[in-house]
Parts: sequence; C-alpha cells; structure tokens
Amino acid sequence: MSVREVVELRASKGVSQLIVKLLDNRSDGTFDRLIFLAEKLTDDKEVLAATHGIRTMLKDPDHPVHRLFKRVAEYLPYENKARLFQNFFNNAWFAGKKVQKKTFETHGFWPPVAMILSPTLNCNLRCRGCYTLGYGMRHELPYEIVDRVLKECEELGIFIITVLGGEPLVYPHLFRMMEEHPNLTFQVYTNGTLVTREIAARFRKLNAIVVISNEGYEAETDQWRGKGVYRKVLKAFEYLTDERVLVGSSATVTSKNVDVVASDEFIDRMIGLGSILQMYFLYMPVNGQSDFSLLVTPEQRDHLRRKVAEFRRTKPLFFIDFWNDGPHVKGCIAGGREYFHVNANGDIEPCVYAHMATHNVRDTSLRDALMSPLFQAVRAHQPHNENHLRPCMIIDNPEIAREIIGTVKPRFTHPGAEEIYTVRAGELDEYARRYAEFIEPIWEKEYLSDSGEKNCKACR
Repeated sequence: MSVREVVELRASKGVSQLIVKLLDNRSDGTFDRLIFLAEKLTDDKEVLAATHGIRTMLKDPDHPVHRLFKRVAEYLPYENKARLFQNFFNNAWFAGKKVQKKTFETHGFWPPVAMILSPTLNCNLRCRGCYTLGYGMRHELPYEIVDRVLKECEELGIFIITVLGGEPLVYPHLFRMMEEHPNLTFQVYTNGTLVTREIAARFRKLNAIVVISNEGYEAETDQWRGKGVYRKVLKAFEYLTDERVLVGSSATVTSKNVDVVASDEFIDRMIGLGSILQMYFLYMPVNGQSDFSLLVTPEQRDHLRRKVAEFRRTKPLFFIDFWNDGPHVKGCIAGGREYFHVNANGDIEPCVYAHMATHNVRDTSLRDALMSPLFQAVRAHQPHNENHLRPCMIIDNPEIAREIIGTVKPRFTHPGAEEIYTVRAGELDEYARRYAEFIEPIWEKEYLSDSGEKNCKACR
C-alpha cells in the first residue's frame, strides 16, 4: 500500500468514526451534517450526485425522504445504525467503490453492486406462479461453496447480497454465513411463516434487512401462498419490529392483485406494520409452467408506475419497481451490469428470471463468469431498447434474448426454462408488441426533452 493510500485510509476511517458518533444525535441539522461528512468519503461522481440530491430532500422536514430517514433513525438501536452505515453505505457505496475501481484496473471489468444468492430451493410453501417452480426443490449449496463465493464478492467489491430461495430460513447455514461475513449487507427475502421471536432476535445482531413477501391482504396473499399464510406474515412483522430489525415488504404483481398492492391503503398498511421499503416484481412466465393471464396488462403496468411515482412524493417508504424503474437505471441491470444471480445448483445466471448459464460456482470463479461470453453478450445489448420503460430482454424485447441464446448457446438451468423462447415465443412477442404500442407515446411525452433527447422529465 502506498503512502497516499495509507493517508486516505486513515482519513476515511476518521470521517467514518465522526459519522458513527453523529448517528445517535437527534438535534436539528444532524442529517445535513451526516450527508456532508459522507461526501468526504468519496470522489465518485455518481455517488456524489446521489448524496447531493438526498441532502436537498433532507432539508425539508415534510419531504418523504426526510420522514423515512427519521423513521429509521428513531427505530434502530444505536449499534444497528452504526452497523447499517458501515456496511451498507460505507462498504457498498463509499469505500466499496474504491475496491470496485481496483477490480476494474486489475481485471478489466467493473463489478456489479449486488449479487443475488439462492443457497437453497427447499421451501415450506409452494406458491402459485413462483418463478422457481421449474427448478424443483432438491438443490442446495454446501456452505463451503457459499463461503468461498462471498469471499470472492468482498474481493471484487460486491458488498450487497440479496438472499432468495426457496425459503432462506430453511437453509441450515443462513445465520452462519451472515455472522462469518460481517462486512456484507444481507437482504433476506422470506415468506415470513418461519419467523419466530428467537429468529427475530438473531437477525437483530446482524447486518440484515428482512423483506417479507405478501401479495396484498389476507385474500390475495393466501390465494397465492396458501391458507393461513397472511396471519403468519403479520406475526413475522410483529416479531421483527419488536426486535428493531429493519423490515420491508415485497409483492409479486399480477393482473389479479395490482390494484390492491398499488393502493394508498396497502402502502399505509405496510408502513403501519413497520416496513421501510416496498418492492414490486412483475409476475414473469419463466418457470416452465407459464400462465400469461397473470401478466399485468400494459394499462395495469402503467398504473403501477404512476402510483409508485405518487408514493415517492408522499409516503415515507423506499420503493423499487421492477420493471418500471428502468428510466432511473438506464434500462436493464442484469448480466453483471449491476447484479446477477447464483442459484441453488451453483449456476451463475444473468438474472433471477433468465434461467440460463454457461458457468457454475462449483468449478469457476465469479470473475470468470462475469466476463463470460454470455454475460458480455447481455451487457453488449444494454440498453435493450432506447425506451427505458421497456428495459427487459425477456418480456419487453424477447428477440434480444433469443438472439443471445442463439449466439452463445447457454444451457437452460431447469426443464421447461426454454418454453418462453420456443413454444410460447409467439405469445411473448404479442405481449411485448402490445406493451410497446401502449408505452411508446408515454415515453416520448414524459421522458424525452422537447428536442427528442433522453432527459427523463418524469424522473426529475
């Protein structure tokens, strides 16, 4: 390490320590001082642009972002706030950017922000339409492989790990992997039915955000997940919030429940339960048992987009809307651009919905997979469409996915995964055509400048 690097490291540690000391300060202006100090931790232009925007929003006590920050600050115990800053903000966004830059200089590629990990496909439920149905429930990764993959993430500069399944709480090594990798931030998606007070207490000691899946209220959730699930979801929220664990909510959005999960009443209900983030995932017909009637219509998809935009102006909750948030991230983020997926068989997939692979963590490194012809082909086509409201290569631009498959010839990672690219291709093309026809005028009106340049008027 050079003298300059030592000086920079000591300076950043000093700033980090000041920020940690401020985290328990409730006085006016604390948020502004926190952001001011955080900006001293980085020279990355994108991160600085984001922090400048956040600072502006935090100056207004009535702004939903200010109200969200206040909710989190008052909710979390001091040690958990310190852990959240060090791992999520400092490791992933400030210090982590320097690790990513070193990876780029050494290996020739910029690593993604996050890895999605499904360590097991075992699950105590069998939800209707689950994107994993085609895999079966027999796959599970040995801890030794999970441990090695997480170490590779830290070396590359990937500090955010989203844990899916199956059901993560069925995986016998879930807490061990979080305990033995304290520098990472884990986002654990659970159906909530296995959460007990004891499990909630374990989560409190870790740098984890627990996201509970539900499809609306009791009728919608139980229809999708099974009778009695919703009541267990409510108990999971209770146990986790009693322990002051950061919790969020995730909904699979279908043509049947979109009006419910995109309603003010539902969002207010989630806030009342203690949620600090709301995730929306469109139903994707990728499990080999596709039901195209569950796909949201173009009108429903646009309704969700407009409601999320409204919520962001009014609700103290963090929202992510796949795929309507394409304009905010300039299209598709799969293939290692910002994230990728390792499934329970070890296959390294471009996306949790792109069930294809050429590499497996059992016999290759993440670095080699991220630079594989498959991942490079996905990134080379990004954005898959100039209209970022049509970002997905599967449901919005299926011809792109078929071209990549035809060129690279990856193997499909479960029986039936090829269905939507072969026997159901015509239906997928028709869906993409109808959505494109509907959304193109909206893109031109709301997201392009008067000169026709991409200016994302609706993002400002």
